[in-house]
Amino acid sequence: MADQLATYARTLQRYVDGNDALRCAIGASPEDSLRLSPLGEGEHNVNLKLDVVRTHATDACAKARRDASYVLRVNVLPQPFHADQVRYEYDALRCVAPSGCTPLPLFLDGSESAPGEGVLVEAFCPGPELDFDALAPDDLVRAAHIMAAYHAVPVPESCTLHRPADPLRELFQECCERFDLYRASAFEDARVTRWAERLCALTARAIDQAGEPDDAAHIVNTEPLASHFLLPRGSDSGWFVDWERPIVGEVAQDLAFFLAPTTTFWDSSYLFPRADISAFLDAYWDAVDGRFERGRSDERFSAWMKVSVLRAVAWCCKALIRYGGSDEHQTDKTAKKLPIYLSDGFLEMLMDECF
Repeated sequence: MADQLATYARTLQRYVDGNDALRCAIGASPEDSLRLSPLGEGEHNVNLKLDVVRTHATDACAKARRDASYVLRVNVLPQPFHADQVRYEYDALRCVAPSGCTPLPLFLDGSESAPGEGVLVEAFCPGPELDFDALAPDDLVRAAHIMAAYHAVPVPESCTLHRPADPLRELFQECCERFDLYRASAFEDARVTRWAERLCALTARAIDQAGEPDDAAHIVNTEPLASHFLLPRGSDSGWFVDWERPIVGEVAQDLAFFLAPTTTFWDSSYLFPRADISAFLDAYWDAVDGRFERGRSDERFSAWMKVSVLRAVAWCCKALIRYGGSDEHQTDKTAKKLPIYLSDGFLEMLMDECF
């Protein structure tokens, strides 16, 4: 995968070198050097660090003013329910900017001549990723404060993010559709299908018991993975990056996704003890500090946890179809984790812990 990132870096270096609009957006002069280096990649985007270096600075102060770092994101696969991934993410970052903990979007290129499926440039946010396998004492509290900060941002009238009437039922239906694709494919395993049917039935029952949402009017990321939290050491604040698939919905969706075993195990070997789940939820609502009502979030949290787990299993099933016998973009992590997630042992653990 490092070779693939290096190849992207070479291709994109040519792209940024001749892009006057990009230079203007980040305040780089024609004399400044733009340097790219691999930063990281996921299923949908490849990220590179973009450093602006003033090569002809006349003094140290001028050089300090001009040197800066940004993130260049290339979309390689759009998310569902919108066709223009980079535009959607750009608009989302503008909406959530008042939180003060998200990268500012600076440049957008969704043209046919853009690399991949489009390019987004945003401010670079420093700091190490949240690491469940090496938690500092205040890491989870800081993550709770970051999540509360972006949830508390009032949704502007101009916000174009997807607004499902019932986010819980919509995501459940998406999971069912993924399982339908899996059952109809050449990659179906009857063992996995039996697990899927059990999980779907129990989740449907939980959704019916959860009732209707009373507050689905917050910007939620929908995919708060540990790697999306950047926590600079020696600071009380931090950043939340990667806004591929936000919606206007319920805060319980982000809370359940973050705490679900299918989420933590993706980036680590960590699984939240039950007591720590309660402690995180308490820290989150303390951080909200009355900026919005708690409503029925607690009542719907259990159903959201089940949907979060179901979503991960459904994603793995669809991934088997997508990657089976193809050379489509795939991370090393996906190749390693997929067989574990669909193993009897892991599915049994999910059943015991969440259902």
